[in-house]
Amino acid sequence: MHGLTRKARTVLRRDRRRKQVGELNLVPMIDILVVLVFFLLVNSTGVSILGLNLPDATKTSQPDVNRQPLVVTVRGNGLVLTEGLNELGRYGSAAEGYDYRSLSERLLTVKNARPDETRITLLVEPATTHDTLVQTMDAVRITPSSDGRTLRDLFPNIALGDAPVQAGPAPAAGGTP
Repeated sequence: MHGLTRKARTVLRRDRRRKQVGELNLVPMIDILVVLVFFLLVNSTGVSILGLNLPDATKTSQPDVNRQPLVVTVRGNGLVLTEGLNELGRYGSAAEGYDYRSLSERLLTVKNARPDETRITLLVEPATTHDTLVQTMDAVRITPSSDGRTLRDLFPNIALGDAPVQAGPAPAAGGTP
């Protein structure tokens, strides 16, 4: 380096400093990640799945006696739509395939008659598959509009419950003891 000019020596020193690899200090990054994870865990109370609105256990409300609840019962022998005690229709079976399109069309006519209604109840047998439950929820929640390009809300507030046990055939009289 003795035969070089001052400018050339500074250029060489600068190049040598640029080529040196610095160490990466991970401690500050880990500290930030720990704080971030803690923050996200504390503030994750508003998580919802599929837009289900679960009832608050502390609130009590009196039901409207004039309101007839809409209920879709999912059984192996078909989907049954009822309004109060009136059966509005049966749609397919598990063996043949459920008729979700007809169910949505019938719910659209009910929605047109009661545009302010947003609630519906699904009563499901324990043997019902997850796929059947999701498809039924989609059929009662939204439907394509007449032009097929947009979706129309039907009954987005879905309550889930267990289907009542169906009464089986009565045992034959005079059976063996």
